[in-house]
Amino acid sequence: MVSESLLRRFYPDDTRNGTVAFYSWVRQHVGPTTELLNLGAGPPTRTAIRIFKGEVARVVGADIDPIVLDNDELDDAVLIEDGLLPLPDQAFDAIVSDFTFEHVQDPAGFLAEAHRVLRPGGSFFFRTPNRRHYTATIARLTPHWFHILVANRARNLPSDTHEPWRTFYRMNSAEVLERAAAAAGFRDLELKMFEAEPSYLVFATVPFLAGVAYERIANRFDALARYRASIFGRLIR
Repeated sequence: MVSESLLRRFYPDDTRNGTVAFYSWVRQHVGPTTELLNLGAGPPTRTAIRIFKGEVARVVGADIDPIVLDNDELDDAVLIEDGLLPLPDQAFDAIVSDFTFEHVQDPAGFLAEAHRVLRPGGSFFFRTPNRRHYTATIARLTPHWFHILVANRARNLPSDTHEPWRTFYRMNSAEVLERAAAAAGFRDLELKMFEAEPSYLVFATVPFLAGVAYERIANRFDALARYRASIFGRLIR
C-alpha cells in the first residue's frame, strides 16, 4: 500500500482531486433555491463535498437499488422502476449524476427521463469514466466478478463499502455523449476531460508511480485530453 507521505509528495493539495473539481463546478450553478435531483444517488457518501442537503432547497435521490431509500443525505428518495422516474415533469432546476453513466443499460431512455424532469434552462451535471482511459479499458475487458473481488480493495475503501455495480460503458465517450444528448433534446453540452490522481493504484508503489507518470503526461499535453480518466459534463435543457 502506498504510504501517505508518498501520496502527498506528488499530490500535496486538491488540485488533481476529481471529486473536489467536479463538485466545485456544480456549486457554481446551484444555490439555496435550487431543487436538485441526485440521479444514481445510491447509499450515503459520508463525504461532505458530495452532500447538498441543507445547502439547496431540496435534494431528491433516485436509484434502481433500494439502498437509496436509507440514504439520510437526501430530503427524499425514489426508486427507478422499468427505467422510469416516479417524478413529475420539469420538477428540478439541476441534476447531478456522479459515476452513474457507466452503469446505464439504456442511454436513450435514461437521458429522456432526465430531460423530462429537468426545467427549461436547467443543468444536468455528470461525472463518468472515459472509455479510452486505461482504467476503463481494463474494467471493460474484465468480468464483473473480478470487479467485485478487486475494485474496492485497490482503492483501499472500507470493508463495508457497497460492492461495485455492474458496468456497461455505453455512454462513455465524447462522441457518443454528443449524439445521445442531442437525440434526447438537450440544447447544449459542455465537456471537460479530467485526469485525477491515480487513486485506483494506491495498492502498490510501482503501479502508483506509473499512474503518476501517466497523469503528468496526460495533463501536460492538450492533444492527450481525449485519454484522460474522467469526463465531466453539463447538459443544458
